[in-house]
Amino acid sequence: MIFYRVKQFWWAIICNFKQLDEEYINKYLEDHEKKLFDKLKTGDKHHCIRVSKDSLEIYENIKENLDEYQLAKAALLHDIGKSERPLNFIEKSIVVLLNKFTKGSIRKYDNIKILDIYYNHPKKGVEMLRSYGYNEEFLQVIGNHHDKKYTDNAMLNIVKESDNKN
Repeated sequence: MIFYRVKQFWWAIICNFKQLDEEYINKYLEDHEKKLFDKLKTGDKHHCIRVSKDSLEIYENIKENLDEYQLAKAALLHDIGKSERPLNFIEKSIVVLLNKFTKGSIRKYDNIKILDIYYNHPKKGVEMLRSYGYNEEFLQVIGNHHDKKYTDNAMLNIVKESDNKN
Protein backbone atom coordinates (compact mmCIF):
# COMPACT_ATOMS: atom_id res chain seq x y z
CA MET A 1 0.00 0.00 0.00
CA ILE A 2 2.79 2.43 0.82
CA PHE A 3 4.50 1.74 -2.51
CA TYR A 4 1.20 2.47 -4.27
CA ARG A 5 0.90 5.86 -2.50
CA VAL A 6 4.52 6.76 -3.28
CA LYS A 7 3.87 5.87 -6.92
CA GLN A 8 0.76 8.07 -6.95
CA PHE A 9 2.69 10.95 -5.40
CA TRP A 10 5.42 10.60 -8.01
CA TRP A 11 2.86 10.52 -10.84
CA ALA A 12 1.26 13.68 -9.43
CA ILE A 13 4.60 15.48 -9.61
CA ILE A 14 5.68 14.37 -13.09
CA CYS A 15 2.27 14.50 -14.78
CA ASN A 16 2.51 18.24 -15.33
CA PHE A 17 5.47 17.64 -17.62
CA LYS A 18 3.84 14.82 -19.57
CA GLN A 19 1.72 15.26 -22.68
CA LEU A 20 -1.92 14.19 -22.43
CA ASP A 21 -3.02 11.51 -24.89
CA GLU A 22 -5.40 13.80 -26.78
CA GLU A 23 -5.96 11.23 -29.52
CA TYR A 24 -7.23 8.74 -26.95
CA ILE A 25 -9.48 11.34 -25.31
CA ASN A 26 -10.91 12.39 -28.69
CA LYS A 27 -11.59 8.78 -29.63
CA TYR A 28 -13.89 8.14 -26.67
CA LEU A 29 -15.28 11.47 -25.43
CA GLU A 30 -17.87 13.73 -27.07
CA ASP A 31 -17.34 17.51 -27.04
CA HIS A 32 -19.51 18.09 -23.93
CA GLU A 33 -17.64 15.29 -22.12
CA LYS A 34 -14.28 16.79 -23.08
CA LYS A 35 -15.38 20.10 -21.55
CA LEU A 36 -16.12 18.28 -18.28
CA PHE A 37 -12.90 16.27 -18.50
CA ASP A 38 -10.89 19.46 -19.03
CA LYS A 39 -12.02 20.73 -15.62
CA LEU A 40 -10.03 17.95 -13.92
CA LYS A 41 -6.50 18.56 -12.66
CA THR A 42 -3.80 17.31 -15.04
CA GLY A 43 -2.88 14.51 -12.64
CA ASP A 44 -6.49 13.32 -12.49
CA LYS A 45 -6.71 13.39 -16.29
CA HIS A 46 -3.61 11.20 -16.60
CA HIS A 47 -5.02 8.88 -13.92
CA CYS A 48 -8.34 8.55 -15.79
CA ILE A 49 -6.54 7.81 -19.07
CA ARG A 50 -4.46 5.09 -17.36
CA VAL A 51 -7.61 3.62 -15.79
CA SER A 52 -9.37 3.64 -19.15
CA LYS A 53 -6.49 1.98 -21.01
CA ASP A 54 -6.10 -0.65 -18.27
CA SER A 55 -9.85 -1.27 -18.32
CA LEU A 56 -9.71 -2.02 -22.03
CA GLU A 57 -6.77 -4.35 -21.44
CA ILE A 58 -8.71 -6.27 -18.77
CA TYR A 59 -11.73 -6.35 -21.09
CA GLU A 60 -9.62 -7.89 -23.86
CA ASN A 61 -8.39 -10.62 -21.49
CA ILE A 62 -11.74 -11.62 -20.02
CA LYS A 63 -13.92 -11.13 -23.10
CA GLU A 64 -17.00 -9.95 -21.21
CA ASN A 65 -19.97 -9.00 -23.36
CA LEU A 66 -19.51 -5.24 -22.98
CA ASP A 67 -19.51 -2.17 -25.17
CA GLU A 68 -15.80 -1.34 -25.40
CA TYR A 69 -16.59 2.29 -26.23
CA GLN A 70 -18.82 2.70 -23.15
CA LEU A 71 -16.24 0.99 -20.93
CA ALA A 72 -13.47 3.35 -22.09
CA LYS A 73 -15.75 6.38 -21.68
CA ALA A 74 -16.92 5.35 -18.18
CA ALA A 75 -13.32 4.84 -17.10
CA LEU A 76 -12.31 8.23 -18.49
CA LEU A 77 -15.17 9.91 -16.62
CA HIS A 78 -15.13 7.85 -13.41
CA ASP A 79 -13.56 10.69 -11.36
CA ILE A 80 -15.42 13.55 -13.03
CA GLY A 81 -16.98 14.53 -9.69
CA LYS A 82 -13.54 15.75 -8.62
CA SER A 83 -13.89 18.59 -11.11
CA GLU A 84 -16.34 20.33 -8.75
CA ARG A 85 -13.37 21.39 -6.63
CA PRO A 86 -10.09 19.90 -7.87
CA LEU A 87 -7.57 19.08 -5.15
CA ASN A 88 -3.94 19.91 -5.73
CA PHE A 89 -1.50 17.10 -5.00
CA ILE A 90 -0.57 18.54 -1.57
CA GLU A 91 -4.23 18.66 -0.48
CA LYS A 92 -4.81 15.18 -1.82
CA SER A 93 -1.70 13.85 -0.09
CA ILE A 94 -2.83 15.34 3.23
CA VAL A 95 -6.32 13.86 2.89
CA VAL A 96 -4.93 10.43 1.95
CA LEU A 97 -2.64 10.46 4.99
CA LEU A 98 -5.42 11.66 7.31
CA ASN A 99 -7.71 8.95 5.96
CA LYS A 100 -5.02 6.35 6.56
CA PHE A 101 -4.08 7.48 10.07
CA THR A 102 -7.69 7.92 11.21
CA LYS A 103 -8.77 4.65 9.55
CA GLY A 104 -11.42 6.58 7.65
CA SER A 105 -13.03 8.21 10.67
CA ILE A 106 -12.17 11.63 9.25
CA ARG A 107 -14.93 10.97 6.71
CA LYS A 108 -17.48 12.34 9.19
CA TYR A 109 -16.01 15.81 8.56
CA ASP A 110 -17.10 15.86 4.93
CA ASN A 111 -18.60 19.30 5.52
CA ILE A 112 -15.01 20.44 4.83
CA LYS A 113 -14.87 20.85 1.04
CA ILE A 114 -11.64 18.93 0.36
CA LEU A 115 -12.94 15.97 2.38
CA ASP A 116 -16.31 16.24 0.68
CA ILE A 117 -14.69 15.98 -2.76
CA TYR A 118 -12.33 13.20 -1.73
CA TYR A 119 -15.08 11.00 -0.28
CA ASN A 120 -18.11 12.01 -2.32
CA HIS A 121 -16.78 12.60 -5.83
CA PRO A 122 -18.45 9.42 -7.16
CA LYS A 123 -21.92 10.66 -6.19
CA LYS A 124 -21.11 14.17 -7.41
CA GLY A 125 -20.06 12.67 -10.74
CA VAL A 126 -23.39 10.89 -11.09
CA GLU A 127 -25.20 14.17 -10.35
CA MET A 128 -23.14 15.91 -13.03
CA LEU A 129 -23.69 13.23 -15.67
CA ARG A 130 -27.31 12.18 -15.03
CA SER A 131 -28.73 15.01 -17.14
CA TYR A 132 -26.81 13.79 -20.21
CA GLY A 133 -28.92 10.64 -20.52
CA TYR A 134 -26.38 7.95 -19.62
CA ASN A 135 -27.87 4.57 -18.78
CA GLU A 136 -27.98 3.26 -15.20
CA GLU A 137 -25.14 0.76 -15.74
CA PHE A 138 -22.86 3.61 -16.83
CA LEU A 139 -23.90 5.82 -13.90
CA GLN A 140 -23.40 2.90 -11.52
CA VAL A 141 -19.74 2.78 -12.62
CA ILE A 142 -19.30 6.47 -11.85
CA GLY A 143 -21.17 6.35 -8.55
CA ASN A 144 -19.80 3.11 -7.13
CA HIS A 145 -16.20 2.83 -8.31
CA HIS A 146 -14.93 3.12 -4.71
CA ASP A 147 -17.34 0.61 -3.21
CA LYS A 148 -15.58 -2.45 -1.82
CA LYS A 149 -18.27 -4.98 -2.66
CA TYR A 150 -18.32 -6.99 -5.87
CA THR A 151 -21.33 -6.48 -8.13
CA ASP A 152 -22.83 -8.13 -11.17
CA ASN A 153 -21.97 -5.01 -13.20
CA ALA A 154 -18.95 -6.24 -15.17
CA MET A 155 -18.07 -2.73 -16.36
CA LEU A 156 -18.01 -1.47 -12.77
CA ASN A 157 -15.82 -4.35 -11.62
CA ILE A 158 -13.33 -3.74 -14.43
CA VAL A 159 -13.11 0.00 -13.71
CA LYS A 160 -12.73 -0.64 -9.97
CA GLU A 161 -9.88 -3.08 -10.62
CA SER A 162 -8.16 -0.63 -12.97
CA ASP A 163 -8.69 2.30 -10.61
CA ASN A 164 -7.15 0.36 -7.74
CA LYS A 165 -4.05 -0.32 -9.85
CA ASN A 166 -3.65 3.31 -10.84
